Amino acid sequence: MFALAPDESGPPLVSRCISHRKGDSRKRLPPPVAFEILPVDVRVVRESDGIQPEHLKDVKRGQVQMFSPASASRLTRTARNAMPALVSQFCLTYHQSNPDGQATKKHLDAWLKVLRRAAPGVGYLWILEFQSRGVPHFHVWLTEPFSESLWKRLGAAWNRIVEPESLHHLWWHTQERPGPDGKPQRSFINWDMKGAGYLRKYMSKAAQKCVPESFGWVGRFWGCTRGLVPDADFILAEDVPNVADLTRQVSKYVEARRRRGARVARKIAQDKGRTYQKVNLRPTARAQPRSGWLNNATPAFFKLLRYADVQDLKRLQDEENEARSRHAARSPVN
Repeated sequence: MFALAPDESGPPLVSRCISHRKGDSRKRLPPPVAFEILPVDVRVVRESDGIQPEHLKDVKRGQVQMFSPASASRLTRTARNAMPALVSQFCLTYHQSNPDGQATKKHLDAWLKVLRRAAPGVGYLWILEFQSRGVPHFHVWLTEPFSESLWKRLGAAWNRIVEPESLHHLWWHTQERPGPDGKPQRSFINWDMKGAGYLRKYMSKAAQKCVPESFGWVGRFWGCTRGLVPDADFILAEDVPNVADLTRQVSKYVEARRRRGARVARKIAQDKGRTYQKVNLRPTARAQPRSGWLNNATPAFFKLLRYADVQDLKRLQDEENEARSRHAARSPVN
């Protein structure tokens, strides 16, 4: 026997919602108000960033004490969105001397002046590190490709600035030398960025960011030329159809790329017999109540923006798979 449904005046069939969702009690994120567009990254701008508290407005910034994760993120974003790209690297070392923080930055400033005279209009990004013996050194990435004449001039300039009496220091910065593996090495080389994440991993070694007690004032750990990253373009949310769906789909695309990268890193670690260190992937902009960056998302953002229905992400994935197949077909078979 089937029970009859009650009429409108009777009690409801159930006393509470039986959906697997929480209904109206779910936390609703504020909608984006704009998108900040860089050559490679996209920033989802929300109104909920808030205003700086009153007790922090008059607080002066203290001295830099460590290479913080926030600084590392800004470094990665700067390198990833550099325009033109960074294509070479120069290593500046000390051999006989061990200067303090202020002297080290004066040496770097003098060398950068020589660089700007030798290559007008060059863009650069420098990073400070420390060797195991506590002596500082610099890595400088340039938008100027390697050339023999530029190498000799810059290497001689660094020797003249820091250790003019050391012939070994001059030889190290201006001549090829055999490396630990027997291959020739130079202080100035061409550099394939291979993604800014590779630079961050290469330069974020914790042991090389520990400041020795005798170093004193450290200042900034990295810096770059003005205009190395072009000014961002802004697209208002009101000019974008289905802005919530667009944000969600671009975020899902970025999350898929990150998961694929984690799988590749795990496989490489297994093939080389190494222990894979699991990385907890942070939530993207679709799960954050504040403004947030979507790395390597600008091409996908504009592809999805061209579609009339931004809910269909399969077309973007099919385009990438087709492009990857064409590239594999053109590559020589080993």
